[in-house]
Amino acid sequence: EQIVEAGITDVVVVLGDNVPNKVVEYYGDGRRFGANVTYVYQGKARGLADAVYKVKDVVKDDKFIVYLGDNIVNFDLRKFASFDSNASILLAKVQDPSRFGVAVVKDGKVVKLVEKPKERISDLALVGVYGFDGNIFDVIESLKPSWRGELEITDAIQGLIDRGFSVNYTITDNWWKDTGTPKDILEANTFLLDTKMKGHVSSSAKITNSEIEGRVFIDDDVTIQNSTIRGPAYVGKGSSIVNSYVGPFTSIGDNCEIKDSEVEHSVILDNAKIEGGIYLMDSLIGNNVTIRKGSRWHKLIVGENSWLSL
Repeated sequence: EQIVEAGITDVVVVLGDNVPNKVVEYYGDGRRFGANVTYVYQGKARGLADAVYKVKDVVKDDKFIVYLGDNIVNFDLRKFASFDSNASILLAKVQDPSRFGVAVVKDGKVVKLVEKPKERISDLALVGVYGFDGNIFDVIESLKPSWRGELEITDAIQGLIDRGFSVNYTITDNWWKDTGTPKDILEANTFLLDTKMKGHVSSSAKITNSEIEGRVFIDDDVTIQNSTIRGPAYVGKGSSIVNSYVGPFTSIGDNCEIKDSEVEHSVILDNAKIEGGIYLMDSLIGNNVTIRKGSRWHKLIVGENSWLSL
């Protein structure tokens, strides 16, 4: 939605080896978003610069914007859509620069970029939005893998600087999140539910003896019985909630089952089952997880295909 609102309707999605079919299924041809979506396959992750290089044959000589899929940025992309340099980067001040690619700025110019620096050289992190013209591809072709074994986007931008190309920057103090940790994912979920989600109840949802309070998005074929859903909250397609409480800032994926339990401020991914007196708060539950029984107020991070009895 952000990309389309900026007037960009041709979108290229770079797919990795982690559930690419799920991504294609969700975005389709992009028509429902007002966009034209094309897909290219990166396969095994070899770094952000490698992912950017994969779009070369699609974008050709056009200027383009890169928006990282694991970043959420509350920023008006129209400011990026009209950049007049060879590259443009978005920066934000952070407390722990070692988690990010960072930029060193002197006299209004970007002079150096380093990916996840071991020493503190700058507090300006690269936010996951970049603008490039076709010169970036020539630079990427000459890159060598970093100590992490990847082609780094910071090295590619540094290559532009070293070759004398213009790299502009903008420092934003708007909210943004790189969802690199479970805590980040929960914070991003809270932000999106609080600011972006609109309430909706599908006509195919079956709701009996239940209370829906506040902004709640209930997708198709959801069953809710003898339960309370207090928004902001999201319930995905085909999920079932019985004799349960779903509290604010909770996102429940598709085809989940929650029975005789309470969940709030949590993210539960597809095909999870939570039943038999479970009470979850501040939790991140992966795909195909089953959790049964337990005592009150667990804080859990559970990976895919797990089975827990608490």
